Amino acid sequence: MNTKTIITIISAFVLIFFSTSCVYKQPFSEFVKTINFSNLDSFTFSDSIFTGLDFRSEDQALLESLSQGIITNELSSLGFKTVSRKIDADFYVVVTWRKALSYYSNPIDHIDPYAQVLIRKDSKAELFTPRLNLIVEIYNNKSNEMFWRKELPNIFNTLQITEKRVADSLKRAIKGFPARIIKDPNLPSIQ
Repeated sequence: MNTKTIITIISAFVLIFFSTSCVYKQPFSEFVKTINFSNLDSFTFSDSIFTGLDFRSEDQALLESLSQGIITNELSSLGFKTVSRKIDADFYVVVTWRKALSYYSNPIDHIDPYAQVLIRKDSKAELFTPRLNLIVEIYNNKSNEMFWRKELPNIFNTLQITEKRVADSLKRAIKGFPARIIKDPNLPSIQ
């Protein structure tokens, strides 16, 4: 083989490597720490945190009630049991709403359909405005270490707060969290 053929083959492998590495996405990429998931049976909603610019009291009350309700419903639908006391839970959830000024809204991040965001993109009123950012973090209760984190930046303008937008944002933030693993009592424990 001559050097030109070897360079062509190496270039092809490099091109294939970079092409496939850009396309592949891990199905549960929100995990930030390894955890024994089979030990997680129960959870509690711990807190809603509000940071950044001041929130109107009505908006804060809406965000707080929907955060607890939607997250609890979504995790319950995955088979996890909700408990009222944090001490009884295997894991707990913290939701952070951050209100911050941003220059633009990325159509990919926004909760509204892509086409609607693009239509509003050139509006001067939409250019520099306060937008909401949502962060959902899930912690192991025994170690108080976070093992799941999902951040949704600039999901919508704060003047556009509706129950539907908030609910859709919270559902998107918990999407991909795996269902509860039901342990077979007939199998031996590996611990």
